[in-house]
Amino acid sequence: MAFPYPEAVFRYFSELSAIPHGSGNTARIRKWALDTARNLSLDAHDDSAGNVIIRKIASKGYEQHSSVILQGHLDMVCAMLPSCSKDMSQEGLDLIWGDEYLSADGTTLGGDDGIAVAYAFALLESQTIPHPPLTVILTADEETGMDGAAGLSPEELDGDCLINLDSEEEGILTVGCAGGIRSHLIFPARQFPCSGTWLKLCISGLTGGHSGTEIHKPLLNANTAMLNLLNAISCPFRLSSWEGGIRDNVIPTECKVIICFPPAYLQTIAEELRIQAEQLRSDYPEETGFRFETEHAAVPERKAVSAADSLSLIQALSALPNGVQEMNPKLNMPETSLNLGIFSLKTDGMHIDALIRSGNNAKKSQLAAALAEKAVKAGGTAAESGNYPAWEYQPDTKLEQIAVRTFQSLYGKKPVVRTIHAGLECGILSSKNPLLQCISIGPDILDIHTPRERLSVSSAARTWNYLCEMLKEL
Repeated sequence: MAFPYPEAVFRYFSELSAIPHGSGNTARIRKWALDTARNLSLDAHDDSAGNVIIRKIASKGYEQHSSVILQGHLDMVCAMLPSCSKDMSQEGLDLIWGDEYLSADGTTLGGDDGIAVAYAFALLESQTIPHPPLTVILTADEETGMDGAAGLSPEELDGDCLINLDSEEEGILTVGCAGGIRSHLIFPARQFPCSGTWLKLCISGLTGGHSGTEIHKPLLNANTAMLNLLNAISCPFRLSSWEGGIRDNVIPTECKVIICFPPAYLQTIAEELRIQAEQLRSDYPEETGFRFETEHAAVPERKAVSAADSLSLIQALSALPNGVQEMNPKLNMPETSLNLGIFSLKTDGMHIDALIRSGNNAKKSQLAAALAEKAVKAGGTAAESGNYPAWEYQPDTKLEQIAVRTFQSLYGKKPVVRTIHAGLECGILSSKNPLLQCISIGPDILDIHTPRERLSVSSAARTWNYLCEMLKEL
């Protein structure tokens, strides 16, 4: 097909989109990246953390310039519409090329962060774009804990400047970000044989979105919405199953719960649920797609948590914080937040996976400790993973000055310079090399981490031009 400008960028994006590359499933795209780099006669290798590192010598006249690091990640968030039958672990994406937007049929697009990979290879391929020595670092499993960045050797960070290509708003120059930590809680929930009426409660159609950049918006979390509904039930019931959310860094859009109760309670419970669902619709008018449905359920094992323990469990879960916990008044943005991303009732208890973010490392740790304390007090357990530091803003670096000046010369205005509440790998990478100057840029990508994700074609082209001009100045 004929790709839009810049042809090389979209050609590479099309190639990588044909390869399944969800988090934890990056072996094939890593091989593709290594093979592609070696076909371009470039020095390329991977490391024990699954990262790919590629180096290209300077173009003529830039031999004495310091190396510049271009950095993005190989993995994507895999989410799809309920009607989509694709196996994203085995099948590539079905791209939809529009005049203004590039999207994928029924699934996430992976513009976060496939566009970084595409930009990098378009630069590595080019023989005409002026640039200093380049080091391209493509990390593994950014979306599930930044494990690749954490495992990268400091020796690979051989430049003075690092341009991260993992932002999603054109004209925004990101110079700092929140740190994060994943909390894994297990609340006790033993199940026993049960008889009665079995009812499935289903929430679907919520907006969802990124748990960092969109956590401050009036979005309904499917897990907390289900807690709200269950708390409205006045009759004793027993909890049999709970599946809500797909990623801890995605605001949940769906939740399914099965409860058991004596048949005589059916009419009362159905009416209480109906009333509470209407209240949620009233409280969250922006959630126009919100659907709540009930149906009789067939449960083969017919086991459930006791009524008393179900009540205690729901009370304990309802006491968990969610959403923005503190705002930063100076920056007018969230300072500390968490997303109750995944609820799953298993044989050993109710598993909760939450992602905590904060621009303050101490507050991040305090919130994680508070969550752990709630689980332990309830008789459960708590663990943590994926702890990464905040990227603290270092004002007026040489890299920032060049980025601002270049943008202004291209567009006649200054970019917005800001920090963000989402996590970027710059925090981890800059901690490995404190002298490293970092910025993050990217084109407009809307509704990331959802099947509505779409990349602006024109913005991708302008950001490409900006990146190339910046490299000329470095």
